Amino acid sequence: MSYIVENHANYYLDDTQVPNWFIAEYLPGAPGDFVKVYIYAYMRAARRDAASNESIARELGLALEDVLAAWTYFEGRGLVRKRYPDASDSMHYDVVFADMKPRFGAACGADASDSADLEPLGGGSGERLNTALRDVDVRDMFREIERLNGRALAGADIAKVGALLDGGASPQLVTFAYKYCAERRKSTRAAYVAEVVRSWQESGVITPEDAEGHLLDTDMRMDQYRQIMKALGLHISSITDAEKQVFDRWLGEMGFTMDEVLAAAGKAAGKRNKFDYVKKILESDYEGMTSGGLASVPGGRARRGGSAAGQRERYYAETRARAEAEAEAHRREVYAKLPNVEAIDRDIARLNMESVSAIMSRSDSGRAESARIAAAIEKKLSEKAAAMGGAGFAADYMETKYRCAICRDTGIKDDGGACRCFAAGSR
Repeated sequence: MSYIVENHANYYLDDTQVPNWFIAEYLPGAPGDFVKVYIYAYMRAARRDAASNESIARELGLALEDVLAAWTYFEGRGLVRKRYPDASDSMHYDVVFADMKPRFGAACGADASDSADLEPLGGGSGERLNTALRDVDVRDMFREIERLNGRALAGADIAKVGALLDGGASPQLVTFAYKYCAERRKSTRAAYVAEVVRSWQESGVITPEDAEGHLLDTDMRMDQYRQIMKALGLHISSITDAEKQVFDRWLGEMGFTMDEVLAAAGKAAGKRNKFDYVKKILESDYEGMTSGGLASVPGGRARRGGSAAGQRERYYAETRARAEAEAEAHRREVYAKLPNVEAIDRDIARLNMESVSAIMSRSDSGRAESARIAAAIEKKLSEKAAAMGGAGFAADYMETKYRCAICRDTGIKDDGGACRCFAAGSR
């Protein structure tokens, strides 16, 4: 038995597979007539049909100058290469379509190891990327970036990522930066992410763990700035670098606590220039503390403990308090709107107490009672979720949203050791 595929010579019955990268990256910005020239000539090239610029212009109803301009346009973008059989004749040349797959293989999820000779992606930033594309971590990085973007990366974006790798950033750090920018900054523009990574590197950030610590420090300090500016009757958006330096000196070198700074700001009510007034108060207090020696001054820095660790502990306490206050406000809101949910929560609390008693009995009947109570609690939780969902509330709306789910914003894990967020932030 033979298997035969009937061939046909009419290329109008064939398919022309234009690379998706051309459609995604170049088609939107290219002039319409240039796109017509590219796709038509690509079809002819795929069939190995000879064609001249003149014949293409004639068949597409374009001026010859438009066809020539199209090839110059696409040559400048690396999609084609002109090859001159006669070096003295600049009007007649062959057009070689570049293979884009090796250049963009990583972002498409292809195995870059299949291509031994990758061309740089542009501007020198592709050199390290060309080698790195053979690394599983780099390919995973591109896949995660594409997931966060919801689309394939354009060539210019890939070049920016390549520049980050050239600059010493690890694939893990770049991936972390994209996640951070997507979740916290609501932007995954490559240029924006690149600026974030470079600013981290300037601060000594090398690993994702370093970045977490750096962000914790930054968040802590920005919270402090925000509170001080609010106490001064100012908005955080108007803060200057000079003001940040002064605030840092108050909380760092001079060792004042946030409560002391805010108390000084409270004394400035009604003053024309609150900032200068508070500055004078704190500097006067600091001079008084240091004039007789720190150790001998009641309430001085040596007694207060104005260390970074002390500031961090206060930051955790403030963060916890805000999260718990927000959860309590949400509970009051839900209970006011849905009294039945408050009743369900009381029932759950009662059942939890009964469950503890049943477990403590250590008897067979106690174990059976504990299982019955667990089933009853699950039923109550389902009723609660249904009631809240019906009213437009998320199931976890009343739960405390801690910044760190591991230590619940205490800095200490359940086993008594320092949490990763505390250790990272203490560098």
